[in-house]
Amino acid sequence: MQLDPETTQAVSAMIHARFDEMMAEGAAELADLASRRTQLEGEQQKLLQAHYAGAIPLDLLKKEQDRITASLETIEHRITAHHGHYADARANLDDSLKLLSNAADLYEHADDANRRLCNQALFRAIYIDEDNDVRVGYRNPYDGLSLSGLHADALSWAAEAKKMGQARTATKGGPLVASSHLTRLG
Repeated sequence: MQLDPETTQAVSAMIHARFDEMMAEGAAELADLASRRTQLEGEQQKLLQAHYAGAIPLDLLKKEQDRITASLETIEHRITAHHGHYADARANLDDSLKLLSNAADLYEHADDANRRLCNQALFRAIYIDEDNDVRVGYRNPYDGLSLSGLHADALSWAAEAKKMGQARTATKGGPLVASSHLTRLG
């Protein structure tokens, strides 16, 4: 499988638009997390001031500070994971599409050992039946990028976006992005 430049660009644009949609859907959760973080930081300051004023004993201060610190770490982890998840998936999508746009040339110019590595990277299995018909099982994420109809959908999506004269939201490709094929590439 090798993608031509137009298809590569269309698939990339369509899936990146879907990533943008998915990140926007998570914006409300991120806003809630940021608000909760601010609230917890305020609680930390109030606890410290109350302790300095002698209103809270040291053991209670430590217990509450530990609770707040654990909550803050969880929030930071969730925020970082949200951003990192999509950044990693986007980077891996771009790398995978770049590889697929040059696959035939890479394979043709590779020695036997590197051809084997290419085969192992791209394919889970290659099946040849008694009529010499070849069928392949791609590895993740290439299985998602080789879905029948994806390339035509992406080209149609890109043509419609160009016709509208603006970047538009993906209407196709959603299940592809939401599946494990592309969102857990990090």
